[in-house]
Amino acid sequence: MSLEIPPVVGARRVRFWARLAALALAVTAWTLGGDWALTGAVLGALAAEVNLSLLVRALERASQWQGRSLKGTLARFYLIFAVTALLCVLVVRCQWGHPLAFLAGLLCPVPGLVLALLSFAVSPPRGPGHGH
Repeated sequence: MSLEIPPVVGARRVRFWARLAALALAVTAWTLGGDWALTGAVLGALAAEVNLSLLVRALERASQWQGRSLKGTLARFYLIFAVTALLCVLVVRCQWGHPLAFLAGLLCPVPGLVLALLSFAVSPPRGPGHGH
């Protein structure tokens, strides 16, 4: 029996757990480092959330790619990367928040992905096409 996870359900769970990780990080950053650390953590988590949202939106259109050039899609990916990189540089150079807390915020999707995978192991998707 293979576990096939619909992309929308998978993305939803990853985003849920990433947001929960970001909330836990924000509380921890504020407790340990005050307002500056909280600002860094929130800015990093927001940057990661916006980045993921844009990438998921681009990937949702994957069915439209068949038979077409990928130049436009690749250009969008590069633009998303460039904007995220620029935001990272601005936050660190302008000292809008603690740089380590900002980095931790950017990495919130990693525990989100791990927790989502664990949640699928504990509670697999149910419904049509899943044998339940």
